[in-house]
Amino acid sequence: MSFIPDKLYKQILGNTVNLCVDVCLRYNDEVVLIKRTEEPVKGVFWPIGGRIHKGETAEEAARRKIKEEIGIDFDGALIPVGFYEDQYTENSFSRNTDYCTLSIVFAGELDDVPMFKLDETSEEISTFPALPERFRVQTFLHEEFA
Repeated sequence: MSFIPDKLYKQILGNTVNLCVDVCLRYNDEVVLIKRTEEPVKGVFWPIGGRIHKGETAEEAARRKIKEEIGIDFDGALIPVGFYEDQYTENSFSRNTDYCTLSIVFAGELDDVPMFKLDETSEEISTFPALPERFRVQTFLHEEFA
């Protein structure tokens, strides 16, 4: 799988919609969220997620992001439950960049709390009774998940 060089990726971000995944893992009827260290939504507890790479399916991207961001090999079911779209003025590369995303949202259940290992894009992990308001407002989810 090849990756886009940062310089080219910055140009692409300003001119396209970024296709992503967001993963809403639940444990004991609460959602697992990570506090982000990078834009967009820096300092906010947010679902696990990120862009889909060329050559991988959305589900493969979701499983990769779980592994990268919280350090677990999640082998449970991941069910696509809707989509999330947003527009930002900041991203991890620069400020003042129109940055549009369209995310396929997956839901999964954790049976227990494994030993999490956060990557550099997160500083904390916790569970919450609901998804962040910004995420809920701009997400189109199946009724049973909303």
